[in-house]
Amino acid sequence: MKRIDRYVLRQLLGPFLFFMVIFGGILWLNQALRIVDVVISNGQSGRVFAELSLYLLPKVLETVVPVAAFACAIYLTNRLYAESELVVFMGVGHGPANATRPYFVFGMFCFLLMSLLTHLATPWSLSTFQDRQYEISKEYLTQFIVAGEFASPADGVTIFFGDTTPEGNLRDVLINDRRDETVIVTHTAASGQLISSENKPKLVLFEGSIQQFEPEPRTLSTIQFDSLSYDLSQFAKTIGARSVSAREQYSWNLSEARTEGAMLEFHDRLVKSLLAIIVPVLGAVVLLSAGFSRSGFFLRIALGVVFMVAINSARGVFQGMVEETPDAWPLLYVPVLVAFLAVLFMIRMGQAPWKSGLRGLLFPNRGLS
Repeated sequence: MKRIDRYVLRQLLGPFLFFMVIFGGILWLNQALRIVDVVISNGQSGRVFAELSLYLLPKVLETVVPVAAFACAIYLTNRLYAESELVVFMGVGHGPANATRPYFVFGMFCFLLMSLLTHLATPWSLSTFQDRQYEISKEYLTQFIVAGEFASPADGVTIFFGDTTPEGNLRDVLINDRRDETVIVTHTAASGQLISSENKPKLVLFEGSIQQFEPEPRTLSTIQFDSLSYDLSQFAKTIGARSVSAREQYSWNLSEARTEGAMLEFHDRLVKSLLAIIVPVLGAVVLLSAGFSRSGFFLRIALGVVFMVAINSARGVFQGMVEETPDAWPLLYVPVLVAFLAVLFMIRMGQAPWKSGLRGLLFPNRGLS
């Protein structure tokens, strides 16, 4: 790699990280806010919220990498023009094909990063995220009880406990049951402990009493106990077995599954990785193809943004078509091919002198120094 290529490549990394942090932070915050309700409704702590938010990060990065690569390519190319570095570079006979070489190398770096995310990090994080959510949904006590607050897990039932110990035990427990109109049953206990017995959650009460009040004929009976097991499964939500989606599986498992959904997910991951090679080059050639402009590059940047949006929209359209007709999976690669041809065309449009044929298109500066 030439010194100028290494220089441009180093200059790309700084803006790339900057845009990754900015775009990724905004998207990550938006995604994290969506799980606030899950955490609050299940009575979980801020630590659990932070844990779940971290599991969202690989998927966020997967979305942000192409956008950040495109943005940093446009930013750096514009800056090199503004500081006349590209003007000097092209003035000695080097055209867009030479100037885009470090962008292709940077695109390969983005390809490796996207491959790591799509094939490994994102499936792992999504699977762990779903497993953790499933575990939280099965924590019956936290579904309806918050320390220091009265809760009603079912009509006619009120549960309260004052505090929890560092060991996870409950203090000052009260359970009032009015579901039977003929008798009101109240359980009180100095402490309690949540256990699982025969795959059912139970609350073991210690040093308490059971008070049964009958409105007619207004009689009250009290039973003291040292320990008592109270069944909590009657208040539990109905939770079935968790199914694992194709998005949560590693790519080598998808290729072995050979199901329509698995293969669609596998090819979609490849398409995302391949597009990551092209987007930084696209960001550069929209400015390089027509040379320096004193009036600025607003229209060219807008053209590049429109083309990026069109490529992603086409990817979504073809993905929908393949979902209906799985045998048409090669259509998923059409956006990649179109983007690659568009980049070659814009590079060729910026070359001088004109060289005909495929060799001239692919190697327009061969023989020039």
